[in-house]
Amino acid sequence: MKFLVTGATGFIGKHLTELLLREGHQLVCLVRDPTKLGIGVAERVQVIRGDLSIFRDEALALPEVDVVVHLAAVIAGKNDAEYASINYDAVRDVLAALRRQTWQPRRVLFASSLAAAGPNRGELPHTEDDDLAPIEPYGEAKANAEKLMRAQPFPTTSFRPPIVLGAGDPATLTLYKMAASGMALLPSGPPQKLSFIAVDDLARAIVRMAQDASEAHRTYYVTHEHAITNRTLLFAMSHALNPHTKRGLRIVPVPHVALLGLMHLSSAVSTWIGFKNQLDRKQYEQMTAPSFVCTSARLTRDTGWVASTSLAAITEEAVKGYRALGQL
Repeated sequence: MKFLVTGATGFIGKHLTELLLREGHQLVCLVRDPTKLGIGVAERVQVIRGDLSIFRDEALALPEVDVVVHLAAVIAGKNDAEYASINYDAVRDVLAALRRQTWQPRRVLFASSLAAAGPNRGELPHTEDDDLAPIEPYGEAKANAEKLMRAQPFPTTSFRPPIVLGAGDPATLTLYKMAASGMALLPSGPPQKLSFIAVDDLARAIVRMAQDASEAHRTYYVTHEHAITNRTLLFAMSHALNPHTKRGLRIVPVPHVALLGLMHLSSAVSTWIGFKNQLDRKQYEQMTAPSFVCTSARLTRDTGWVASTSLAAITEEAVKGYRALGQL
């Protein structure tokens, strides 16, 4: 098959493009800097240079492909407006550009998020039948973009991963650095329950979902069958970093009111100076929610896909990757 991938130089995108090339697929990648595709990748794919703004060009002619995978997104925005601009407005532009082509894709896959559903409202994991109730701007933009997907004249699939773990992930590097220091800060109260997925398992799921030849619009959660807690995650990271040490990881609880104050301070300084805010309203709401847990039962039923990578294996592989990059 021939794929068009946006966000190909991102964390998930790099793993997906490598898998697609290994399986012999043809790739068209939208990238600003082809050198970021990875060693030997740029020479094996068709590159469209640019960013998401190119889709606003009504004269844009895209090469014909079978499947479009829209991964490009912002997970740490400068403000609420940036979350909406990249995670909703740009999705609208991509879909409009596809409708203007002389050809139609067989399927469009959109990387949504468990954040679109919001935290669990009981003990049961989220299923695709539950109503969406996002609590912060990132999740709101993803939920709204899913509505756009279901209104298209071509088949679409919105998939909702939880926290994605693996080698080269910039989003969880801070957690690994905390674990490496021997002391980790977590919101006070009961441990937060979390679903998780290895990036390589997610890439396999995307390929499996792309094989859907039906005319139906689909929505799937993509997760490992076992849920964890934020503490379990940090202890797994600590063990992967120092498997032979007996020194335990110290968890320091931070009151929610203190986190709230830090969030307001960080947001104000970010607005003033212009740096990327790592503790904005999105981060605060996600960190302090009691549970983000979902199930992939529907995806398994429809495609046979099952996540196969354990938390221990993920964290060990991630540590190797960070160290190879000189980040740990």
